[in-house]
Amino acid sequence: MADPLSAIPIQELKAFPEGRDWQLDQHLEGLPSLTPVRGRVRAVHRSNVLEVEGEASTIVTLCCDRCLQTFNQALSCRNRELIWLGEASRSDGVDEDVVLESAAQLLDLEADAFTESLDPAGDFDPAHWIFEQLHLLLPVVNHCGELCPGPNLAGPGQGAAGGDAAGAGPIDPRWAALKQLAP
Repeated sequence: MADPLSAIPIQELKAFPEGRDWQLDQHLEGLPSLTPVRGRVRAVHRSNVLEVEGEASTIVTLCCDRCLQTFNQALSCRNRELIWLGEASRSDGVDEDVVLESAAQLLDLEADAFTESLDPAGDFDPAHWIFEQLHLLLPVVNHCGELCPGPNLAGPGQGAAGGDAAGAGPIDPRWAALKQLAP
């Protein structure tokens, strides 16, 4: 059975030997999505490691960096991550390299699969974890696609088509330098 989407103290996860599941069907703060984020997250406490896996999908509305028109972009992720539960284990004299190597072998992953760490006395927030996974999928440069009309070279009120190479219409002088660069 899935629990409501809320953060949980990492120490409480020890009480769930099979792990804890969360279902997602909501908008996430900081991710301007058109549709609710739908999916699931599962976290399993494994001694000094938190194994997290999940999948989620949503649709976001982006603004094309070239033509400034909005377009919808589907985001979908499926990820599995091992999170090192750090400082307390180090102070207890646990050799981090030995733990990471044995956990990686147990879970059939590379030892360098550990990219994150959490305070074992802190909380695990499944909503934030999914937010991070989806946010990493957002493009650095927003481009609406192959049919992008490009920048509006026409002046204000002259329509989106602007002037073409045949001289069908006037080109706004502010865009003249860009017109010389266009193929």
